[in-house]
Amino acid sequence: MTNVNKSKAEVYVDYEEKMSLQDAAQFLETIATKLKTEKSFTLTHADQTYEINPAEQLELEVKYEKKKDGKYQLELELEWREGDGDGIRIG
Repeated sequence: MTNVNKSKAEVYVDYEEKMSLQDAAQFLETIATKLKTEKSFTLTHADQTYEINPAEQLELEVKYEKKKDGKYQLELELEWREGDGDGIRIG
């Protein structure tokens, strides 16, 4: 039996940092404000800069769990494909 490897996603940023609740809220608020006003935001990490431009239509995933070690985890994920939500236009 052969082992078939599915192609893995190309990971641009994988980062974790301990911070205060206030700082985490400010980080998320900055992203939300940029998405509302500019429909994009910039991530910079390890001397690399990424322009995040989500599609107009996207999928929001929320996951809240308690791990076996007693830690709680809340994950917020936005997922889209380039061009999603462009639809048809008459001009």
